[in-house]
Amino acid sequence: MGDHSETVQIDYDSDVISYEELLAEFWEGNRPTRPAPSRQYASAIFYADEEQRQAALASKQALEESVGVLYTRIVPLDRFYLAEEYHQHYHAKHGLTGGAACATGR
Repeated sequence: MGDHSETVQIDYDSDVISYEELLAEFWEGNRPTRPAPSRQYASAIFYADEEQRQAALASKQALEESVGVLYTRIVPLDRFYLAEEYHQHYHAKHGLTGGAACATGR
């Protein structure tokens, strides 16, 4: 289990929401001020190009100025593997709220 990170892939329309707005949403719900107990649960932002990398780094740095060190990695998107079917839309299948589809990124 330790050779992957559980992630969510977001497909979005940049005419509706910008990458910077997605980053703001990410930080609103995720402020890892302590290291993760394992790679499986590590905080990470994956970027597809240099523009996204720069935006992710800038957003992290801006937040660190107010909250201190953040243990979120900014890493290139390499491969993305969907989780098993029983993990897909887990919250919806179990009548829970606030969740996104689960996926496994490597």
